[in-house]
Amino acid sequence: LGPNLWEYKLDRCVDYGHTFSKLLEMVPGADIMHGEAVNVDGFFCVVLSHLRGFIDIDTVNRVFNCMKILSLPTNSKDLQTELAWQSCKDAIEHRHGQQRIPLITEIGESICVSDITKDELDRAVNFMKKFDH
Repeated sequence: LGPNLWEYKLDRCVDYGHTFSKLLEMVPGADIMHGEAVNVDGFFCVVLSHLRGFIDIDTVNRVFNCMKILSLPTNSKDLQTELAWQSCKDAIEHRHGQQRIPLITEIGESICVSDITKDELDRAVNFMKKFDH
């Protein structure tokens, strides 16, 4: 999405899946297509939502199982804390000075947050290891 001089609402659910995916796709030698990277980003944001207490583990498992049934990737070896943190810094640059990362609060509902920390990303990266990707 390009700049829009008339756009005033910058907390957008359409950014879901487009915070961490951009840098995932740009890793040299990465064998991941855009849609796959977006899905990995989406599941990572589900984990962040859970770790913040926005959704319960049953919702996380529901989303994960749906993605697996559809044969969608849910993780990448390249999704590490440093890449995730750089993605947050990149988001600040391109989202008018704030992270504005969409996280789900229930299936079909989201909020945007702008205070994700590097420690929080590290916990999410480690939590992702609990799943059989």
